[in-house]
Amino acid sequence: MPDTAVWVVAAVAVYWIGVGIYFVFCWPWSRSQRALRRLRKHGVCIRNLRHSEARALQLIECPAGAPVYRLEGACAEFIIRGKNGAEHVQTLAGVPVKYPAGLERAVRAGSNAAEVVPGRKGAVIVRLNGVTLASSSRALRG
Repeated sequence: MPDTAVWVVAAVAVYWIGVGIYFVFCWPWSRSQRALRRLRKHGVCIRNLRHSEARALQLIECPAGAPVYRLEGACAEFIIRGKNGAEHVQTLAGVPVKYPAGLERAVRAGSNAAEVVPGRKGAVIVRLNGVTLASSSRALRG
């Protein structure tokens, strides 16, 4: 009987260690992916992506005419550690986002308003707090 109790305690301990590892490493990523799916499924398209914006985002493969959604909320960052090393993931209102060059400096502490195009692993920001992609790329060239 005591041997059985030891095995039960060990099994429960292994279970709780697994739950702890999930909440530390996997839960933030799965939560952000659920937020991205909610944006695609229940978000309201406010406009379509313009050709000038699509040209600026061609490396990320966002086609012209793609739906553009509005996101509002706080920005956050977390780190995913995996086989390939650590990966920094930025989120806006819980949705994983990518900042094109120049737009990351438009992030405010607290609340942010952005127009985004959903991608496969995250949304790409087209306009952030009034700074547009086209004006930020002109500012970088000049």
